[in-house]
Formats: sequence, C-alpha cells, structure tokens
Amino acid sequence: MKLNEQKFFELAKENKFESADLYIKRNYSLSTSIFHGEVDSMTEHDSLLVTARGIINGKFGSVTTEAVDKNTPNFLISSIKRTAGVIENDDPSIIFKGSEKYHKKSVFNKAVLSGNIQEKVGILLEIEQKLKAFDKRIDEVVSVGYEESMSDEKLSNSYGLKLASKVADYSYFAEVTAKEGDEVRTGFKIFASIDPNEFNIDKFVEDCANDALGKLGSVQCKSKKYPVVFTPECASILLRHLLESIDAEEVQKHTSLFEGKLNQQIVSKKLTVIEDPLQKNLFFRYFDDEGVATNKKAIIKNGVLETYLYTLQTAKIAGVEPTGNGYRNGSKASADSAFLTVKPGRKSKNELFSEIKEGILINDLQGLHSGMNSHSGNFSLPCAGFMIRDGKIAEPVALITVADNLVNMFSNIKGLSKETEMVIRTTTQCPYIYISKMAISGK
Repeated sequence: MKLNEQKFFELAKENKFESADLYIKRNYSLSTSIFHGEVDSMTEHDSLLVTARGIINGKFGSVTTEAVDKNTPNFLISSIKRTAGVIENDDPSIIFKGSEKYHKKSVFNKAVLSGNIQEKVGILLEIEQKLKAFDKRIDEVVSVGYEESMSDEKLSNSYGLKLASKVADYSYFAEVTAKEGDEVRTGFKIFASIDPNEFNIDKFVEDCANDALGKLGSVQCKSKKYPVVFTPECASILLRHLLESIDAEEVQKHTSLFEGKLNQQIVSKKLTVIEDPLQKNLFFRYFDDEGVATNKKAIIKNGVLETYLYTLQTAKIAGVEPTGNGYRNGSKASADSAFLTVKPGRKSKNELFSEIKEGILINDLQGLHSGMNSHSGNFSLPCAGFMIRDGKIAEPVALITVADNLVNMFSNIKGLSKETEMVIRTTTQCPYIYISKMAISGK
C-alpha cells in the first residue's frame, strides 16, 4: 500500500508542527547461488522503510516504520510528538528547505531487472565450469552467485521539496580454493555494475582463479622496513580510514586527526582526493539523505585539506553551509563521503615496481577491526602480497604484518600509478599507491 503523504503533511500542519519531512526508501533484491552444478539458494526480498521527522515546540521528533496502511499518517504524527516530548538536548533542529540547484540524472536501467533468472543461473553454471577447467590446481569452487537490486528513494517536506532517485545494479561473485601439495589458498572476485553489457565472464574467471593461484608457494619475508606498493583495494581501505577524521562531528568532538588543519597540508602533495557522487555509476547520488544537493568537490588537493564533511546539524554548529554529506543511520544523519576518485599518477604500475630493488606489493589486508585505530591513525595489520625484486613481481608472501600511522603513511607517498580500479567495497576509484618505507614484520 502507498503512503498518503499529503495526509501526513496536512496532519503535521493541524498539529502545529513547525516543519516536517518524509524519507521513503524501497529496496528490492533477487539473489541466487550455485554449488556443484545445482542451485544452492535463491531469495527475493522487497522492503519499504519510512522515516518521518518533525519539529514541534522547538524539539525534534522522529519515527521509522516498515508498515504502511491507511492509519500510518496518524501513527507517524503521534510518534513524532511523543519522541519530541522527551528530547532534552539542545542540538539544532533542522528540516532543510532545499538547495538552489540539483544536478539530476537518470541512471536507472530497467534492463538490469528484466532478465530471466534461469539465464542468470546458466551464467553461474558457466562460470563454475570455467573455474574448474582453468587450472588443475583449482581444488574447489566454493560458491558462485548473482544478485540484482533496486533502490528507490523519495524525500519530501512541508516546504514543498520533492526529491527522488532510483538505481538498479547487479553483481556476480565467486570463491575458489587452489591446492598444491598440502598448501591451500583462497581466491575471491566480485563484479558489480549498472550496465548489463559490461560483465565479461572470461575476465571474471581469470581474475578469480589467479587470485587463489597467485598465493600458492607463499613465504614469510624478513622483518624490516621495505618500500611498499598497495593495490587499489588496499590503498582505498586505508584511505577511507584516514578520511574518518574529516567528519565535522569528529572535529567538534576533538577526536579528529585534522582538527584545526583546514586549508593546511596534511599529507603528501602527490595525493588529491575528489568526491564525485554525480558520476553515472552505481554510486550516483544527486542529493544526500537530508535533501542537500551533492556536488563534485576536492577533499584533499595536492595534500591540502580542502573541506570537512558537514551534516545539517554540524554545519549549523560550525556556522557554515552543509556539504551534502548527510547519510542516515535511522533518523540521525552522520557525515560520509559518496563516490571518491583518487587522482592517478603518470607512471604505470610496472614503472613504479621498476624503481624498487626490494619491496612488497600488498594485495590483502586483514584485522581492520582490531588492528586499526582511526582516532590515533596507528595500525598494525596482518597482510599478504608479493615480493618485488629488482623491479619485478616475485614470490608471494603471507603471514606478515604491516604497521605505520595513517598520516605518516600518506605523507610518504612516492608515486601513484596511472592505472586505476573501481573498488566496490570502498566506493572508490583508486590507483596503486607506492609508499617509500613501511615496517613489515615477518620472520
């Protein structure tokens, strides 16, 4: 059943709300996986989430529900009044009237959701067969899966603001194990896109199989400081942890690494990070969850911190304009960055490798929950990858640990590759990043 939005706003006015808004999000997903030539699971999920907020007597109230019927508008109003009545803090209460300009685009491709699921199962079976046949050392195809999803968001308020965004995407994933003697290594690959024609089975199979095969024969290197190159995935993971300190709330709580550092150099001049949520990909956003227009902007430019990320609340406290980075966790918005791009360098990754007599390429980081302290920037993480010897990729390494400080690490960038990769996990387009020296613990 569709929510009667007009009724909600009429009731808000009758109840003397100063302002109110509605955030409605529908999520749909269909997923399936196979194991040993048979469908292992198939699930379909369709959910609706409604978050209503309002300001009454200067206090902010909110409610979230998944149930919608003819009584929902009355339920929302009474719940907002009840929650506002018990609020005791003095945080700013804001319903955003709207930005002057929004950069609307249509990125929804209905073709993503129009295929026959049996065709998708057929592709999964083909992937499984090709993975088994890729190399005799592929010991097991653990899982092969597919998911398609659609997100439909609407934001409206009592000021007349009406925003809507819809995107559909799909993904394939596979996990394999490779075995040689008693050694067993795991490989994993995920691909996601909004373009149904972009998926390449053979490239996907090759990447997944080689992720496992390349780890066979892993050894421990000696403990010492090495030049280190991070793959785009690993580099973007560490970058995302660094950028937790540009949240204005962290600055206002005095827990940010970059408090008082605005418009100052905080890392290497070689690093430029752009937030670009308006790119036409699966991370496209033209407004944030508070209704503020998003824009392309530099976060770090040539090592200089260009901006903090503000929600409506933290912007009000700081006396600045919001930056379009308010994303909800329930009714409360927290600052986050959407799609990031790291400006690439001029050299290829092989040219970066050629500058290293003995170093390490890190392509796997683990233990981030326990080994990373974003408030201090210190980290010590189990990792794996490959030795670099005389400018060439050599033997794989495992059971080693990389330790440093995030600010120190990104201040010691020696080069970035001209090749970049989109990392789904971190919503970042990132190159390989070469760090001059880092402490590695091995044998």
